Amino acid sequence: MGIPEEPLTIRRRVVLGGAAALPLLLAFGGGTGEAAGLPPIKDAFDGLVAFLVPGRDRFSVQQGRTSPSDGGVAAGAGPSLEYVYDQAIPYPLVGRPFDLNLPGAAAVAAILNLVAVEVAPAAALGPFASAFANLSFADKVEVFRRLEEPGLADGTPVRFILDTLPTLAAFVAYSEAPVFDRATNRLTAVPLGWQLSAYQGIGEGWNEFQGYYRGIDRVPD
Repeated sequence: MGIPEEPLTIRRRVVLGGAAALPLLLAFGGGTGEAAGLPPIKDAFDGLVAFLVPGRDRFSVQQGRTSPSDGGVAAGAGPSLEYVYDQAIPYPLVGRPFDLNLPGAAAVAAILNLVAVEVAPAAALGPFASAFANLSFADKVEVFRRLEEPGLADGTPVRFILDTLPTLAAFVAYSEAPVFDRATNRLTAVPLGWQLSAYQGIGEGWNEFQGYYRGIDRVPD
């Protein structure tokens, strides 16, 4: 009688074994032009923001889910999201279930690429350096289904990070972050999120809110 498999969907020994060796190498940036030892970060994050806010870009086209308007990639959300994770996680992530020993955006990209290879091994050979970016929209959904599996990384910092991915990616895509100049504290362009949501921008107040209500200009003690 064999030993039953643990209930977790993602198992590193499955990814590391046999025919998965080549996809794993590619998922971690082998021959992609990324810095040595790092996964393909940029493509992974562009694939992520295209998943949350599709547009007309090539990452959205690759996943088979597009929009007639620009989306997260055109907004520049990918690099901004990288910056957020690099600032929020300056230390390497170690321990179960991935044992990556990578910090920040590199750890997030590695997780996405690892699970992408498990979902669809052929994605490692697509047009992008990142296996996650090469997935179809449905396969990206499956990646997140597995990452949300109960018991996976529970009680670890990895669990918290995984839970932030979809929400934070969408938030950054609609925010001012991609066009905010931190040196001058000014916007360098109209944020794409403003255009997509028909937001008219910062207002200096409205006539109906000027003056005092019925002449009352103070409240007695």
